[in-house]
Amino acid sequence: MRGRSGERVRVNGLALRRLPGHSAPVFADRGFCVMTSRCPPHRLALSRRAVLAGSAALVAARPCAAGSAAGSVTRSATGPVDKPRSFAATHGSAPFDSRHLIPGASLDLARINPAAAGARVVALTIDDGPDANDRRILDLLKRHEARATFFCIGRKITGAAVPIATAIAESGNEVGSHSHTHPMMSDLSATEQERNLSRANAALAAVGVRPRWFRPPFGDFDDTTTALATALGMQTVLWTIDSQDWKNTPAATIAARVTDRLAPGAVVLMHSTKAETVKALPTILEAGHRKGFRFVTLTDWWAAMAAAQPA
Repeated sequence: MRGRSGERVRVNGLALRRLPGHSAPVFADRGFCVMTSRCPPHRLALSRRAVLAGSAALVAARPCAAGSAAGSVTRSATGPVDKPRSFAATHGSAPFDSRHLIPGASLDLARINPAAAGARVVALTIDDGPDANDRRILDLLKRHEARATFFCIGRKITGAAVPIATAIAESGNEVGSHSHTHPMMSDLSATEQERNLSRANAALAAVGVRPRWFRPPFGDFDDTTTALATALGMQTVLWTIDSQDWKNTPAATIAARVTDRLAPGAVVLMHSTKAETVKALPTILEAGHRKGFRFVTLTDWWAAMAAAQPA
């Protein structure tokens, strides 16, 4: 595993390239980073991106053997890589279960009747804006009589992005918080988490938004995150369908992945920073409508889920 800089190896089916400038062997490929820390292959520790990918092909993060040169825990730039993460962070999406999808919520999704006519709604969520693509997405939503919740990053609401964020807020769609700097929330202290959430809300307030929803970056959160979000008036929400547009996959693949998984009450994750997402959206909306689904904001989704519970 040590090899020379630029050497390519395979670990659990993942093609990796050795990175230069590290005292311990570090191999990476398109966002994945495996720090061997002089451990044998069966004790590899994975960086946060590998953990969050949720791929069964990747080995689980674990500490090196006692007495190894790297010590008991391999750390990433943001903290221990072998710490427990949320279900969505480690599996790629959340099940239709309140504990994982809307942690801390009073709404019990286990009581939803999926056969109820009102339950045939899908919450479309668009992350990582404001972005130039958001205006095109707004046009597509209007054309297809659909609505969505846009999760904006606070620090991006500046300069030319301000009119875009304002346009989203005034479009009849919904705007939520995606934090201020897009960090791994559970790697931050409680003070750092509170500061990050508050700064994002201040940036959103500047464009007339008081967010009701918080989408944790990478799906990573802990009890402190949800408690702070609640204190700031926000419900934490994850997703049940990951479009995986962040993998830079073609529009047809994105559309097929989403449409094949549509179900009553589904929450779809997409990103406006990807051009292929914009191309895939009409196919997704048209296919959903043919299946009898309405695409709604998270607030309307919540109302529909509550109404689909037995009296």
